[in-house]
Amino acid sequence: MATKEKNPHLTRIGIFYDGNYFWHVSTFYYQFHERKSRLSVGGLHRFLKYQIAQLEGTSPELCKIVDAHYFRGRLSAAEAAKASGDVLFYERLFDDVLNSEGVMMHHLPLSRTGKGNKKKEKGGDVLFALEAYERALQNQFDVVVLIAADGDYIPLVRKLHALGTRVMVLGWDLEHEGDGRRDNTTTYTSYELLEEATYPVMMNELIDSRAFRSDPIVNGLFVNKGQSEERNREVKGRPYQAPQARTRPIDPATVKSAEEPTALVKAEADAPATTTETVQLATGPEPEITLSVHDSLETPEVKVIGHIDLPEHKPALVLGEELHDGLVRGQINALKAGFGFIDVGAKENAFFHYKSLNGINFNDLLVGDIVEARLGRSEKDQLVASDVALIEE
Repeated sequence: MATKEKNPHLTRIGIFYDGNYFWHVSTFYYQFHERKSRLSVGGLHRFLKYQIAQLEGTSPELCKIVDAHYFRGRLSAAEAAKASGDVLFYERLFDDVLNSEGVMMHHLPLSRTGKGNKKKEKGGDVLFALEAYERALQNQFDVVVLIAADGDYIPLVRKLHALGTRVMVLGWDLEHEGDGRRDNTTTYTSYELLEEATYPVMMNELIDSRAFRSDPIVNGLFVNKGQSEERNREVKGRPYQAPQARTRPIDPATVKSAEEPTALVKAEADAPATTTETVQLATGPEPEITLSVHDSLETPEVKVIGHIDLPEHKPALVLGEELHDGLVRGQINALKAGFGFIDVGAKENAFFHYKSLNGINFNDLLVGDIVEARLGRSEKDQLVASDVALIEE
């Protein structure tokens, strides 16, 4: 099988942060997740180079981040000085991190809203979209990465696609019940936004996957306490690999039971150069097959003595067969980070998201699994599967 030819040209990457979303995600991992650490901007950029290199058929060295922008509302200096804690200090500390990674900051003033007189940024998503589109026009990015969750960015994704720019969306679905001191933390990524993207990546699925617990690129997504960011930047000898589909082992149920009568197989030599080997498969009656195999190129002589029970022939699997309650049979033929595709015997495969699963965990799915699902159409007329459940075949 021929390997995919690598792209010898630079892959130009532009990154655009919805700062409020990124800060909520980083705070979740710092306060509620077992890692107890904030996201590393440098580690995230390194991860993107490896991830995009694999998707684009090139090498990380040829993936260059040529532009990066961070959008977030900010308190005025006077209000930050009055706020509890060292707000100004930590804001400037994070500014230093962004500066060191070449990220341009776009700060919007916070205005008070009617509900609870809380401060909220206004017009941030509009500025985000306009800046991303204008920069894509000027710089002609190959891939634009959106670190955002709002479905309002769907028109931006479509406009970028019209320019011939691939779009990666990094999404997190996080939920944690707060205690007496903290509010509930809930963060979801728009399903429609992920569906629209060229490369949707569900980061929480990747980070929590047991297969990547020891991966230096995934672990580098977090600030490593006691180790400098400069040292974390170097990863040698182990290129990042995105989640790969595993093959399912042989099902023991398909192996003939030892309680049934089986054959004693013998190979008897008719010439000196012939090898004789006897394999006892199971105890029981001894119908036998005698095989005479010579070194010559002539067709081997096969004599069958006795009787062999062959396994009962099973009808071929029918994909797309209607089962019950409007559900149809399908077979998973691709698994990505948080989503996949099901062969339902039609001209197109059915897309499914991990939220569409019924009674199973996405990480337990394997390519080749037989499932039942309910089919429908999205707003873009794409075939979509819901209520996806495993079938015991």
